[in-house]
Amino acid sequence: NKLTKAMSRNKTMHQPKYVMFFDHHTMKSCPEVGHDFLADEFASSLQAAGVDLLGFHAKCNQGFCYFDTQIGNRHPSIQPGRDLFGETVDACNKCGIAVTAYLNCGLSNEDAIQHPEWCMISPKGQLLQPDIYDIGWVTPYMRTMCLNSPYRDYLMNLIREVRDKYPVAGFLLDSFNGFPCICPYCIREMQKQNLDWRDDEVLQNFGRSSALRLAEDISALLRPQENNLLVYFLGIAAKDNAQIGTYLECECLPTNPTWGYDYLPLTARYYRNLTNGPVLNMTGRFNDWGDFGSLRPQAAVEYDLLFGLANGMRPNIGDHFHPSGKLNRAALDRASRIYGKLRQYEPWFADAKNLVDIGVVMPGRLCKSPTLIGATRMLSELKMQFDFIDADSDWSCYSLLLLPDEVILDDKLAEMVKKHLAAGKFLLATGRSGLNAEGSAFRFAKEWGVKYMGECKYAPAFFRLTGEFATRVPDMPLSTNTNGLNTEALPGSKVVGKVVAPYYNKHWDGVYSYFYTPPSQDTEFPFVVLNSQCAYCAFPLFEGYYNQASVEQRTVLSIMLEHLLPKPLLVTDASLPSFARVFVTEKTDQRIIHLLNYLPELRGKTLIVEEELPLSQVKLKLCLDGRLVNKVYIAPEQQQIPFSVSGDYLSITIPEMRGYCMVVIEF
Repeated sequence: NKLTKAMSRNKTMHQPKYVMFFDHHTMKSCPEVGHDFLADEFASSLQAAGVDLLGFHAKCNQGFCYFDTQIGNRHPSIQPGRDLFGETVDACNKCGIAVTAYLNCGLSNEDAIQHPEWCMISPKGQLLQPDIYDIGWVTPYMRTMCLNSPYRDYLMNLIREVRDKYPVAGFLLDSFNGFPCICPYCIREMQKQNLDWRDDEVLQNFGRSSALRLAEDISALLRPQENNLLVYFLGIAAKDNAQIGTYLECECLPTNPTWGYDYLPLTARYYRNLTNGPVLNMTGRFNDWGDFGSLRPQAAVEYDLLFGLANGMRPNIGDHFHPSGKLNRAALDRASRIYGKLRQYEPWFADAKNLVDIGVVMPGRLCKSPTLIGATRMLSELKMQFDFIDADSDWSCYSLLLLPDEVILDDKLAEMVKKHLAAGKFLLATGRSGLNAEGSAFRFAKEWGVKYMGECKYAPAFFRLTGEFATRVPDMPLSTNTNGLNTEALPGSKVVGKVVAPYYNKHWDGVYSYFYTPPSQDTEFPFVVLNSQCAYCAFPLFEGYYNQASVEQRTVLSIMLEHLLPKPLLVTDASLPSFARVFVTEKTDQRIIHLLNYLPELRGKTLIVEEELPLSQVKLKLCLDGRLVNKVYIAPEQQQIPFSVSGDYLSITIPEMRGYCMVVIEF
């Protein structure tokens, strides 16, 4: 009966548009928790800000519950009879605001103190693990919970209690830490599975599988699809979340170096194709979690959220809930102004899908590797439209595949590449991409246009472009900034760049340190080759760009793209600076161009965006794919601008913009 009552409002799954999440991790010694909290005032403030979904704590990482629990540890300073979570759910629901219940699963400090036998033990034999993320001694990760211990059943009962008691729209379940653990529970389980816990890789994999197994069991308990619940597990891989949950969430505070301004551009282009459910883009009004005293500039938060919206993600502003319950008016007012601005564009954001030319095949899982960051930056600076994809993605929609630096072709990937090329489509590869699993040869040497000859021994190696492309870069040997391969061009390949050798490698001969290593002469080893379907660079171009941000290396990529993609979706020129970002989305009768002109700047130790930067006379060309244009205007004012059509391209000039500009093409 309780479950039926709690779920009765979830006839359909809530589709979030403007979200706020309030962190509420409260120390045991904190007095007067919730004493100043007025749930109706809180809900009214959120409603005034245009929020339709709230994430609020039922249980924090200190192990304290803020609801009327019969199982867990209520925070000791909450007044008798108060139910902060329940009051919030009731007040918000009355205002038309759905609420998701946050429970921290991997961290529960009070439970760890009461039950040290529930704690993880690190491979070094430590119960206390303050150095997990190298963030010092004072950290929420002082004690981490073993997900194979009896804590597991305790946590499941807490989640069941919240599920049965409150009409929530979903659950945000945090800290599924797949850390290695050698506690007795884990050792016994590994022994049952005949796993060698002394093997570091086995231990890591077992930790991740333990976290995933718990998430799967919680999903079976909540039945999110059947009960129309928004469910997401922070710490579980996005692909697994797409299977066992109902939405995805990208947590990214760009002012924290763990994320930075490279993480969201990576994640957005991968998440948006993983699920049919919502994808939330969680940023923060502060510089970092636990930082109560910072308020990021409005332009900075807008940049994060507009970037997400241009990539099909819904905005989520993270805030801190003051333990007393007293509202932070300055933070709420800023969120209200931001959401007020974003809502003006809602008719064009809603249900729009990104258009792309290029599928970038990831070498393994999504992560902030030098290769993926370099690829993201280079392609973004060239204003290319692209997705990140893997072996489980549908490759049929991409005219060009890009295999960056280290995509080794196992049998499954090789078959997909073969099918792509057999369809007459195009492929760009760099570095070791395309080698077989043994690293002894290219699986498609003929198609790649080169034969593998071994590792390049030059350190450092240089390159020079040749023929018609020589004038595109300075007339000098240029650094590769990486280690590459020696290859031999096959018949039918056009060599457009050669490797240049140094006089000698950097080394120590026992007497002299060979530090100064100038270039000597061109070799016969190709740096870049082009053929009818493929373009290949023998060095890891994207890692090289990550290392030194060489504009000349970006020019090399541009030449390869021009060869394979003569008719890109979007064409820009120097009127748009390299740091500006452009995205194209589509609705039934519209194509929408999103331009963002912001510049993250490193000031001391902190990356900051302070202003919206102005631009004028921005020239763009958009491929129409044979469609007839009715009108072009700048949203939200719908100010029409002149346009011309030549061939299959629309040409426009944006008179002026500041920060963000949305151009709508109606067919």
